[in-house]
Amino acid sequence: MHKCLRIAELFDRICGLVLVTGAHEWPNITGKSSLAALSRTCHLFHEPALNTLYKSLESLHPILSCLPTTTVINEEKARICLLSDLRLSHWQRMQYYAKRVYSLRVSDEEEVAIDNDILHVLATSPFAPPLFTSLKRLSWSNNSINALPVLCSLVNVRLESLNLDLMDPMLFRHIVPYIRSDGNSFRIARFPADHSMRNLPPDVFQRWNNLQILCCGLVTDAALYHLATSVKLTCLSIRVDEKNDYSTLIKLTGQPVFTALQELSLAAIHTSYCIPILEIAELPSLHSLYIRSMETGLAAVELYHCFSLISRHCPSLRELHVEEWQVSPPEFPAGYIITFDILKTLFSLHHLEQLHLDTTCTFSLDDTELAELADAWLKLHSLDLGTQNGWRQPSKITLRGLTELLLRCPVLSVVGLAMNAWAPEIDCRRPGKGVRRNGLEVLRVADSKIKDPFSVAAFLSDVAPNAEITGYDFAYDIDGMFDTRMIKYHERWEEVARLHPMLVNLRKQEAGVLDESFGD
Repeated sequence: MHKCLRIAELFDRICGLVLVTGAHEWPNITGKSSLAALSRTCHLFHEPALNTLYKSLESLHPILSCLPTTTVINEEKARICLLSDLRLSHWQRMQYYAKRVYSLRVSDEEEVAIDNDILHVLATSPFAPPLFTSLKRLSWSNNSINALPVLCSLVNVRLESLNLDLMDPMLFRHIVPYIRSDGNSFRIARFPADHSMRNLPPDVFQRWNNLQILCCGLVTDAALYHLATSVKLTCLSIRVDEKNDYSTLIKLTGQPVFTALQELSLAAIHTSYCIPILEIAELPSLHSLYIRSMETGLAAVELYHCFSLISRHCPSLRELHVEEWQVSPPEFPAGYIITFDILKTLFSLHHLEQLHLDTTCTFSLDDTELAELADAWLKLHSLDLGTQNGWRQPSKITLRGLTELLLRCPVLSVVGLAMNAWAPEIDCRRPGKGVRRNGLEVLRVADSKIKDPFSVAAFLSDVAPNAEITGYDFAYDIDGMFDTRMIKYHERWEEVARLHPMLVNLRKQEAGVLDESFGD
């Protein structure tokens, strides 16, 4: 054996590569089976290979293979069951492998369910030591009430990451008392967004003083105060409502708050509930901001105020997402039009890379104004304006305006907006006048008007040959009524999406013929 294989760090690296790559020559052999074979090769390889093999598990099943079990298949679902009582030797065998597990994920979507007797044994076994003594990361989405005791037994002071965001909120409340941070190791917490955290003890967030990522539901103002003064919190996703008056945050006015925060996500029934925190807190390190509302959105004047706050308090922002599920209030479009002047308030965000606005408001932009937006955000990778709710009124942007946008934003990979896609001239060989953006991957056209699918497909095949044409699934007008015109536009854009790749291939063939003729 070569001496280099005796270097622990090097051999651990080799084991990691074996796990990822497996055996390419034999497709039926996975990386895990190759690593298991490596662990049986010699005594020196045994422990490092097993440590890598069991470091991250996607199920409890590999550990349960140490038990005397059988798989029972009934009409509902296959189920793994115990054949005999649990013995100390069985537990020790499980512990031999379980002590190596650093990360564990348990879901209720597995093909073979775990019988309740096994779950009971795992949660209440009198044998020592306990399983998973090295567990640091736990992700749990099994919503079976019978599996709850097992989860409670796994939540301990050693955990660094706990992901329960897909768990039933009614079950989650039983877990909260077990979440402790006595060892100051707790760093990542993802809890169900529908569960209110306001029933927790007042000092719980204060005890989680090393928390870096928190995703949860409603919190109290006192909890928000502790989070605002944290110097380690980098990502925060919460829900807010009318009970959040931010009185405790107001006391911090003029003081540094959320000093390390890089990503902030606020969700509420009404978007207006999210605005006060932007008024109070200056967030110089914030890179990503997400604002979502489920019922009532903002009028254009309110959006102008919101954008002004963001521009003033979040100078380093790179991603801005505002999504409102309310579409077309009774007075629409009066007072609900995002104009160029409103968007211009965001021009000071020179680092902006993603802008996603899907609000109650529609848009009023023309080709010239779209070009000015492009000049302001040269680093823009994704521009998505109203592709979910639609513009719900005719757009002034044409295909020429789209071309100018792509010309001025060289790194754009996603564009979403409504256009008036009139048929451009296609007499010349390059209808895009030389503009071509191979990097554009997605073009979402929303409720764009279109007349001639073939001409539009020919135009886009020249300007954006690699783009996927999508986002045209609109069949209702602004009153929510079935609109035959939108069905017509949908069918035309569907034809564009079908023709586009064929015309792209045709252009490639033409280019190949021309290259050959020049070569002659």
